[in-house]
Amino acid sequence: MHIKKIDILFLGYVFITTILLFLSWNNSDNSLQLFITRGVLLGLGITIIYFDVKIKNSLLNLVRNCYPILFSLLFYTETVYYNKLFFSNLDKYLIRLDNLLFGFQPSVQFSKYFSSSIFSELMYIGYFSLYIFIISFVLITFFKLKKEAEELYFKLAASMLLFYLFFCFFPAAGPQFYFSSPEKDLPTAFLFDKIMHFLQQAEQPTGAFPSSHVGISLIIVIIFKNRVANYFKIAFPFLILLILSTVYIKAHYAIDAIAGIISAPIVLYISNYLYKKIPEIKL
Repeated sequence: MHIKKIDILFLGYVFITTILLFLSWNNSDNSLQLFITRGVLLGLGITIIYFDVKIKNSLLNLVRNCYPILFSLLFYTETVYYNKLFFSNLDKYLIRLDNLLFGFQPSVQFSKYFSSSIFSELMYIGYFSLYIFIISFVLITFFKLKKEAEELYFKLAASMLLFYLFFCFFPAAGPQFYFSSPEKDLPTAFLFDKIMHFLQQAEQPTGAFPSSHVGISLIIVIIFKNRVANYFKIAFPFLILLILSTVYIKAHYAIDAIAGIISAPIVLYISNYLYKKIPEIKL
């Protein structure tokens, strides 16, 4: 059996967060359910590895190379259950930083000042762009960058998990959860506000700082900039919309978006380092 770098990355993340979950047992009513979910994820991971070795199928191989990315939404939302081991929510400090930098609270004032439904729709489209970034990354890498596919999938998965691991230790809920009405009320639009509100039903008051939405999207653009012709030109306007939208729809404080931009190259550097250092294992 061939254990790839991304398998070790997945198992390592599950191991670390399982310890955190165990240490947080008394802080969560969902601990048993989360342990069961971990067993299911481990079972799925091992099943994917086993059948990828036994069956030569390009679609199965694609799943094998990026299954931690497929599990990412669950990994993100569950951090809320074990991210209070060391600190309570850091929102009050983030709010102070925003006030210090801007003299007001951008996550509250932005949507007040630009309140038209057309602008709101544009912002919701920008926020939705993360899913387009991730899907396009998976597909373009699969069809256009086959020789680098395993490495690139690893780097994206590692980047995502590094953000989530940071959230495990430094919790922040974000404006939509921390503020009360009317400050937390979301702007309305035509269509994409409904789509995003539906998708955000799985959201939890966790992972606001730094913005992984911004960081992951920027990492994808950086990876593709010199590999995929014209990707940067097409993606850059959506990236700007996405960065602005994180504050506009109150998913993040402005400092979260700034930190997402600053942290992206650092996280990508660490992901590159992990790819070089993690071995592959043949059993």
